[in-house]
Amino acid sequence: MMSKFTFRVVWSIGFLMVLCMTTFAQTASLSGRITDQNGQPVLGATVQVKGLQVATASGADGNYSLSNVPVGNQVISVNAMGYGLDEQSIVINAGENSLNFSLIETSSDLDEIVVIGYGIAKKKQIAGSVASVGPKEFNKGVVSSPDQLLTGKVAGLTINRSSGDPTAGSTVQLRGPSSLTASSSPLYVIDGIVGASIDLVAPDDIVSMDIMKDASSTAIYGSRAANGVIFVTTKRGKAGKPVLAYSGYAASESISNRVNVLSADEHKQFVEEHGLTVSPVETGHNTDWQDEITRSGISHNHNLSLTGGSEGTRYNASINYFNNQGIVKRSNQERIVARLGVDQNAFDDRLKLSLNVANSLKKGSHVDYGIFNGAARFVPTSPVMLEDEQYAPYGGYFQVPGRTSYLNPVAMLNQRDENRENNTLLASLKADLTLTKGLTWSNVVSYQRNQYDKVYYMHRTDFDSKALGVGYAERDNYKNIDQIFESYLNYNLTKDVHNIEAMAGYSYQKTKNNDGLHARSTGFLSDDLGGNNLNLGTLPTGYNPYADTPYILESLLISYFGRVGYTFDDKYILSASLRRDGSSKFGSNNRWATFGSVSAAWRISEEEFMKDQELFSDLKLKAGYGTSGNQNIDPYRQILIFGPRDGQFLYNGEWVNAYGVNQNENPDLKWETTSMLNVGIDFEMWKGRFGGSIEYYQKETKDLLYEYDVPSPPYQFNRLLANGASMTNKGVEISLNAVVYRNENFSYNTSANFARNINEVGSLESNIENIGVSQRYEGGIGLEGWTGQTASIVLPGQPIGTFFVANYIGYDQATQKTKYLTPAGEVVTQDQISAPDDYMIMGHALPKFTYGWNNSFQYKSWDFNFFLRGVYGNQIFNATRADLSRLQQANVTNISKDAVEEGIFETPLIASSRFLEDGSFLRLDNATLGYTFKTDKIKYLNNARVYVSGQNLFTITNYTGVDPEVSLSGLAPGIDNRNYYPKTRSFLLGVNLTF
Repeated sequence: MMSKFTFRVVWSIGFLMVLCMTTFAQTASLSGRITDQNGQPVLGATVQVKGLQVATASGADGNYSLSNVPVGNQVISVNAMGYGLDEQSIVINAGENSLNFSLIETSSDLDEIVVIGYGIAKKKQIAGSVASVGPKEFNKGVVSSPDQLLTGKVAGLTINRSSGDPTAGSTVQLRGPSSLTASSSPLYVIDGIVGASIDLVAPDDIVSMDIMKDASSTAIYGSRAANGVIFVTTKRGKAGKPVLAYSGYAASESISNRVNVLSADEHKQFVEEHGLTVSPVETGHNTDWQDEITRSGISHNHNLSLTGGSEGTRYNASINYFNNQGIVKRSNQERIVARLGVDQNAFDDRLKLSLNVANSLKKGSHVDYGIFNGAARFVPTSPVMLEDEQYAPYGGYFQVPGRTSYLNPVAMLNQRDENRENNTLLASLKADLTLTKGLTWSNVVSYQRNQYDKVYYMHRTDFDSKALGVGYAERDNYKNIDQIFESYLNYNLTKDVHNIEAMAGYSYQKTKNNDGLHARSTGFLSDDLGGNNLNLGTLPTGYNPYADTPYILESLLISYFGRVGYTFDDKYILSASLRRDGSSKFGSNNRWATFGSVSAAWRISEEEFMKDQELFSDLKLKAGYGTSGNQNIDPYRQILIFGPRDGQFLYNGEWVNAYGVNQNENPDLKWETTSMLNVGIDFEMWKGRFGGSIEYYQKETKDLLYEYDVPSPPYQFNRLLANGASMTNKGVEISLNAVVYRNENFSYNTSANFARNINEVGSLESNIENIGVSQRYEGGIGLEGWTGQTASIVLPGQPIGTFFVANYIGYDQATQKTKYLTPAGEVVTQDQISAPDDYMIMGHALPKFTYGWNNSFQYKSWDFNFFLRGVYGNQIFNATRADLSRLQQANVTNISKDAVEEGIFETPLIASSRFLEDGSFLRLDNATLGYTFKTDKIKYLNNARVYVSGQNLFTITNYTGVDPEVSLSGLAPGIDNRNYYPKTRSFLLGVNLTF
């Protein structure tokens, strides 16, 4: 029987084809080449028929091709980041037409065409908060994920990659944290496909990334857009001769900083000076444990693309191969991304069909992060291996029996195998039908499948009791499927000084996640097959190999949406949008919600009283208000769920697993809702030599999802997910760009951004009577002897990441005890502290502001770029330093040089401000020097450039840990908790070729 999803797709395509055969209007094609003032091709320039939704982008050779252009008088506009707008009038005749453009470099970006929800628009005609970044501004270096291209480039957008692990992703946050439970990641829209995986795009295939920051811009995506929207536009085929392009680099990566612990000689001297005795078996060796687990990594990236076609049929194909060898031995990532796109015109160019298929295959070897704690703490005078029968059960690796939390890091590295594979496929078909001039009907259907496979194995010689002598294996294999159908109409009418834009549509999304299993086994006789055949294990009696397998998660989202915009005389701009979402994720009483927005802008520079001045070439005031939602939770959280419970019971003479309620029902569960006010000014001065924007926003999120403790009875389970809490973010963002100097041979462009965000937790009460909390302790610190210790608190009136610890005031050398000040003003010692009653608010993990500064120089064929970024005003809880400050235990563990200089011999057993440090930093993120060869006399070569680049070249900071850029996600950000994969410093040599 045909599913509803299939029926909708077939019906819409059939209806579309009928309309195609019953409508007719005369159109033609237009092609040409876009170059800069030096005659060099401009990649990614947007070419549009003014007043129509007919647009394309130039290829690597500067060529472009537009189909479906109405015959008659038309105005063609060309826009590219870093260049001024160029518009030319042309009479379009039947058949083929040609028009070339030469762009003038400028700092202005107000005229560029940007992608918005279900359409495109000129940036200067948008009243919301929009930032655009193109290939020229992308971060250079070894990039494991496309979101890292934007790090530090957009005010208010925080992209945090807190380690150098090639298999780890980034956390992305826009305008501060806005949830207690749900994900805070933005929504990605890739070539019009909502929610597409960012892994499906190779960095070299991206033409532009447009970031929608405020709710007036994102409300059109309703329940998925509270965290912002990032549009990714990739290369498309163009009419003309085939263009073959290759880009690639090879890079060397090394560790940028180490944990500052004692060497073997320094450790030996320290223990001797302080009368400590080290076990004889742990002496006599010189082992640098950090060196033992790290290496210099070699990475390389290769991207090959082919574009071309005729006026009626255009194609693009690309393949990207990326191999990132981690600086920690046995860690690496290998990625292949293949993309194919075909655009076909039909019915006198009234119908445009676009077929796209992309596949990403990522394979990675992951390491147990416990090796980093082990490499810092293991005594440096102990050996890696010993030829002694005592250590034969451990594979010859040196271990200390009786100390289960003290594992040889080299043994852990080599005796634990974890291989991950992630295969993501996206296929989409889009049909754009021009019903009449200015009216286009679009239908999009997409299918995305993600297959995740993880094999984990602990050798029989692993020191962990779970594996020693028997081995231990886990296998995870899941499939996630996302199906989307969207149908929408776009209408654009320009008459005299009036421009009207309208859009209306429907969306259907069906998702199925966790379709697979988690299995585990033990009792292996050999390590040869690792975790690839769990059936070879011999399970002990009562062992359940599928105990932790999650259930399948299915959800449905149905939406109706629309937007209308009006522009008068290119200076008064109004826009409004409305979206109605229905989701199966929420309770029966709250399945539907409505999200809307309104925005307005006044382009003052277009007024008559501004015509005679020459200071401002563009000046726009803008304001917007809107609401959006967050539904980033698992399905079924609203219903009563039964499942396995701890323990067994005797039934008919046999012990069977106990089952019971492990989730309460909540029919009132609903979306988190974010409302945002955004006001700002966009400006351009001295004919584009200087420009930027200044924005202020207030963001309030209500009905936050939070899990509360509830009494049982009357509830059947002691936890309940409910709405009710609130949070606010408000801040200022400044973006500036300038052409500092420019002549025929030399140019210097610079841009900078600044963002200040203030986060505050509101109420933690739920919307259910008598259920709520006044505060919540977060950030558990799992050091030896620190049972139950936390470092953070979620407290109304305070931001996320508030450090709540003991107030350390000094060290008494005479008594050799640390001293603390209680909230009551009493001076006490460590053993007199009552945690957390004697704790105080001592700092915050979120920075006061972030900033970035980009500089680009060009001299004839040479180009040079460097980018600085930083944060200011945040604290980090350095749990690594706390763990390495046990001077009295130096006979059984290594210690840090900082602790030796500090000279405090009392073992730290509480979380205190002693370990809070300034996390501010300024980093030279990357610097690139390139040379572009003249290729006009080489027949088959259109462009050739070579470059060298350095990444993470230096960091200025007072932080004593490995790196001040620690994780800022979750409810306890800013904790450096020992298990830290070091950041890398890389140098690479690259080449770009176009044929």
